[in-house]
Amino acid sequence: MSSIKGKLDLLRNDIKEMGGIIDLDWCGELFYPYYEHFNDDNLRYRGGSLIAFWGLLLEWEDGSGFPFYTGVEEYDCHHFDKNLEEFLKYASDIKIQYPNIFLAIIDSLRFLDENEDFENEFPNISSDLFSTIRDKLLQTDVQKLSDIYQLALQEAGLSF
Repeated sequence: MSSIKGKLDLLRNDIKEMGGIIDLDWCGELFYPYYEHFNDDNLRYRGGSLIAFWGLLLEWEDGSGFPFYTGVEEYDCHHFDKNLEEFLKYASDIKIQYPNIFLAIIDSLRFLDENEDFENEFPNISSDLFSTIRDKLLQTDVQKLSDIYQLALQEAGLSF
């Protein structure tokens, strides 16, 4: 496994090459436990890891892929529960330091919660985690910003 620096460099190059963050190779060259850096002292690593989590959510939301482990995959997948747990743990700091990334992630989680059945999709994850996310995060008022995509990328230093 490559370093977080290497993965974020790849992510930046892929965003530039693809013109966005959707439909990237999340379970291949970009596979990495980004959640381990949601509270990293290095701000580039912290912001980049949060953008990666948002990218994983967008991949699922967009329908172009499903990058999360459900218990039956035969390839590398990301852990939805670990991402949620770490995001929840540092949510108040993330909201202050990266308000656009925070709102983008909340917006994606809310969309997925309304359109997908978390408990059915992830039978290996306790429904208590989903209830906590719903109670503590998905009650956040998110205004639709037309440029949230670019603002979030700018916060993480990944825009062009």
